[in-house]
Amino acid sequence: MPLLGRISFVLGATAVTLLAVGCATPPAPAPNVTAAPSAPAPAPAWPDAAPVPAAPAPDAAGPAPDPQRVAEFAPREELKDVHFGSGRTQVERGERAALDAAVAWLKTNPSQLVILEGHTDAAGPRAANLNLAQRRARWVMQYLVAHGIAASRITVVSRGEEGTLCADRSAACQGRNRRVRFLVRESETVEISAAPSR
Repeated sequence: MPLLGRISFVLGATAVTLLAVGCATPPAPAPNVTAAPSAPAPAPAWPDAAPVPAAPAPDAAGPAPDPQRVAEFAPREELKDVHFGSGRTQVERGERAALDAAVAWLKTNPSQLVILEGHTDAAGPRAANLNLAQRRARWVMQYLVAHGIAASRITVVSRGEEGTLCADRSAACQGRNRRVRFLVRESETVEISAAPSR
């Protein structure tokens, strides 16, 4: 094949190829989709930032006392406060003696109702302190119930940092504030006499 014929053949083949590519069906247009607005990115969560819990309502295991009647509950010398470490919800072993003494007293005085008041020191947010104080009082209640005291006799109340005993910022002083306090009063049981009426 002469050189001119080869060049014509190559040009013809190239033209046919370009024509075929140029006449190909164009791709279908993309449907008109409106992008949904994206939600704002969540705030970063730092590892040391715990959420502040909502303030708990008083948690009554037994009958909730009428606020006006709470004044009838009083501390007893036999029932010592139970103290907690900073941020802790369980007492140290040294405080178990006070809990065991409370169990013994409540068993020998079965007509006494008890309010467990949870307290904290002033460190931390108020809502977190209310939550911590309630968890402390609940822990003491569970200890009493596990040792034979009826849950129906016990009411749990969170006081948080309210009612601090010591305002000094020293560790010893603040340790006195982290406590559960026992308040008791006689229950109002109705005694029925077995003697016949006349």
